[in-house]
Amino acid sequence: MTSAAHALGISQPAVSMMLRECSREAGFPMFVRKQGRLQPTAETRVLLAELERVFDGVDRIGRLIEDMGDTHVGSIQIAATATLANNILPAAVAAFQASRPRIQITIRTTDNPGVIQSVVRDEVDLGLALSPLAQHDARAVELCTADLVVVVNPTHPLADRTVVEAADLAPYPLISFSRSQPLGALVDQVFRQAGTPRRVAIEVNQSSVACALARAGAGVSVIDPFWLIDAREIGIVCLKFVPKTALSAQILISRSSSLSRPARLFLATLRRTVQSLQAQGVLNEVGTSPGAR
Repeated sequence: MTSAAHALGISQPAVSMMLRECSREAGFPMFVRKQGRLQPTAETRVLLAELERVFDGVDRIGRLIEDMGDTHVGSIQIAATATLANNILPAAVAAFQASRPRIQITIRTTDNPGVIQSVVRDEVDLGLALSPLAQHDARAVELCTADLVVVVNPTHPLADRTVVEAADLAPYPLISFSRSQPLGALVDQVFRQAGTPRRVAIEVNQSSVACALARAGAGVSVIDPFWLIDAREIGIVCLKFVPKTALSAQILISRSSSLSRPARLFLATLRRTVQSLQAQGVLNEVGTSPGAR
């Protein structure tokens, strides 16, 4: 009793009164006096085990709130198309992890419809997709824009050109995407407007595969420019495609829930990463000159 009164900062009679009130509310004695000391009853011993778990849970919540307050712990879930997951996200994640290593980042690589679905269903904090987007209920914010490019093998007859159009590609096997994919629909639209049939010789669903096939000499391909940001495709030539056809990398955010603080901080880092790429001329130069041979 004396220790309890001291811990609570109240008098010993006040503690006695509290115990009597607790027993009255509970409907059974909570303590009995044995040999001049209070001993918990069997019922109280059962309650104590449960109370320990409650207090431990309260402590954990307190620590979590404290950690979340300084934004150094938590988690971020991101859904992204393969091109953006491979080319824009890595630098942003590296920069973010350098300052907040205790925040776990999960990246799900999927296609555009998969990104949209993950965001709309609140399965992720944010998504990264390429335009044009199908109808969706997410909020879309433009991250950056660049123009479609053509990739060919260095020995290809078009390799010495700096600019090509749809008609120039017609005589050669075309490596392209299904119309059901946003990129395929966009390329199809360009060919249609140019009055040139788009005859797909090899159908793919990733720009990385299209580049690998072009490098092997299997044909020519019109792809998104973001895959070439890191100039990883040594062994291909990148040509400017006209008319200029812009493709946007977009951030998708759920309309039904707000971003967590870690997600907002990551979004700011992602924007700074893209601004840095633009300042270096990387995004602006993609598709404006021949690539590495």
